[in-house]
This record gives sequence, structure tokens and C-alpha cells, in this order.
Amino acid sequence: MGRKPLIDEHTSEKMQSYLMAGVSLKDACTLLGIGYTTWNDYERKNPDIRRKRKQWQGMLKARAKMNIAEHVFGNKTKGIEPSAEWSRYLLDSITAQETKNVQNALSRANARKINAETKRIEAETKRLNSNDEGITKIVFSDDLKPDKEDDSKQKGSEDDGADTKPK
Repeated sequence: MGRKPLIDEHTSEKMQSYLMAGVSLKDACTLLGIGYTTWNDYERKNPDIRRKRKQWQGMLKARAKMNIAEHVFGNKTKGIEPSAEWSRYLLDSITAQETKNVQNALSRANARKINAETKRIEAETKRLNSNDEGITKIVFSDDLKPDKEDDSKQKGSEDDGADTKPK
């Protein structure tokens, strides 16, 4: 006699309601008293359930977007007038997300730059520590600047500039 399956029709329906409410898959499994791996095994055996789960997880966000759109555009059948406040909320939300995306992209670019600089320094340090005979002298940027001359002891021209006729 086989073991009673942990996931039945009732469990699947409860999972659907939790996921549609925005609960994460891990948390929904905990609430249902089943293991996360048990649910994953169930999805592997039933690929259509995986597709449905993806839909269930997206429904809350989709419904929220529909509600916002309804308030932005209005819905005469429900008696909802177009709202400038909801439009502003939507634009503020979009702007905040775009700002976050740009900041994240900048952070990733800075991290790549720092990683590249670190690798360059590590390679240079390794080369210097290897007693490479090809390197005879380390030149610092200060060595490339001309020395400042003391001009106080030099005597300049005593010409007053009065004789400026072209020759």
C-alpha cells in the first residue's frame, strides 16, 4: 500500500491562494506544512503546475496594475473618475524604479572598475615581486615633472621697452 501524497487538490488550491496573495513559494510551503523540495519534486512530475504557479505568482502584481490603471483612466461602469493623484503616484513610482535601476547600474559599473583596478595592481605587484630583470626602475609620476628652478638670482633684461620699432 502506497503512502498518501503530501500534495493533493486541496493543497494545490491553498498554494494557489497563497501565491496569488503575494506570499513567496518558500513561505507558502511552510504555511502548508510541506517541504520546499517536496513542492519542487511535485512540479517536476507535473510541468503544467509549474506554469500555473508562475501565473499565480504574477497575478497579484497584474491585478494591482489593473487597479492603478482603472484609477488613472477612470471606469464609468464602476463610477471611478480619472484621478490626477493616481497618475502622479504612478509617475513617482516609475521614476523611483528608474532611479533605482540607474543607481544599481552605476554601482555595478563601479564594482567592475574596482575589480579591474585590483587585478591590475595584483598583477603589477606579482611582477615586481618576481624579481623580473626586465624592470630596472620604478618611475613615479613625480619623477616626470621638471624641477622647479630658483629664478631669484637671475638678472633679467634691463630694457624698458621704449624701443619697439619694427626692423
